[in-house]
Amino acid sequence: MKVPRWAYLFLGGLLLVTLFSGAIANDRPLLAYDGERLHVPVLSKQPYRPQEDEWAVWPPIPFAATTADLNDATYLPPLTMTPDGRHWLGTDYLGRDIAAGLVSGTRVAVYVGLGSVVVSLLLGLPLGAVAGFFGDHGLRVPRRSVLAWVVGTVCGTAYALACLSAVTNGLPEFLLLLMLSVGVGICLWDILLRLPARYSAWLRRPVGVPLDRGVVLLLELTVGIPTLVLLIALLAYLQEPSLPAIVLIIGLVGWTPVARFLRAELIRVRDLPYIAAARVGGVGEWRLLFRHALPNAIGPVVVVAAFMVGTSILAEATLSFLGVGVPSDQVTWGSILQESRNQTSAWWLAVFPGLLLTTTVLACNSIRVRN
Repeated sequence: MKVPRWAYLFLGGLLLVTLFSGAIANDRPLLAYDGERLHVPVLSKQPYRPQEDEWAVWPPIPFAATTADLNDATYLPPLTMTPDGRHWLGTDYLGRDIAAGLVSGTRVAVYVGLGSVVVSLLLGLPLGAVAGFFGDHGLRVPRRSVLAWVVGTVCGTAYALACLSAVTNGLPEFLLLLMLSVGVGICLWDILLRLPARYSAWLRRPVGVPLDRGVVLLLELTVGIPTLVLLIALLAYLQEPSLPAIVLIIGLVGWTPVARFLRAELIRVRDLPYIAAARVGGVGEWRLLFRHALPNAIGPVVVVAAFMVGTSILAEATLSFLGVGVPSDQVTWGSILQESRNQTSAWWLAVFPGLLLTTTVLACNSIRVRN
């Protein structure tokens, strides 16, 4: 199926707006000349007030997303001209420019969409790959290693939960503590079981690891919990939700489509004749997976990842609309939509961010892989 060209153009435009957001909407000039030297106020974080005889070049939107103007009437309609500049898409109840808010929301949407998908891929790709390629009996390891993984994971998780009261930075710090404690627990038990394995044939005997059964069980447990409820519950645990924490949480919750599609594709690929021929030729299982099977199964995952970008952006907008997303001082598409509930006559608060959000999700869902 041919991909609509407008989807690429629109998504490319969002990336350009994200990269040059400071030059598109800002309350500081791009260039200024005070009669002695030429400087760039837009690169400075200090407040800037131009003098009467000073020459300056302003951005197309001469307002910042958080710049409030309580002197003028609130809820100004689009194309309203004020002494500070023209409000192309109107203002909200604090006099903040909606166009500048949409530019800020674009930066947040791109950051959340791409960042959360990267987290989902880092978690879903290895789980789906090993489950689909090895199944329940394709990977055989000594019982000593299986016992070390099971006992080490249980002990490491128990230690992380015991130290939960000492966690000060919320979920990210707990996840880091959990990964470190589980890793140390597995390594420690693997070392402790090496000596008994020398004298026990039972510990040295290889057994099949039920990877597929474990991943499917984890998928069912994750999918069984409503995504929005799980996001709100995890965000409620954080004392002060931040944008990186939201990206991490959305990515951890949204890994299931990647693992599910990759698993199904690798179940098909692992039985193809070229895989069997390479196995007969003495190619190792891990080399088969990464060099031969995975490159031929990654196509559907790319499509799923494109869908997930739109889904992640929609999830962040939903959280911001409910008031449990990014910090209150961060302007996003969802926060602008939330303000439209207070003043239904200010139609521009709902129309412009709603159209932008809908078009972005539709563009992400239009991405296909060329055959």
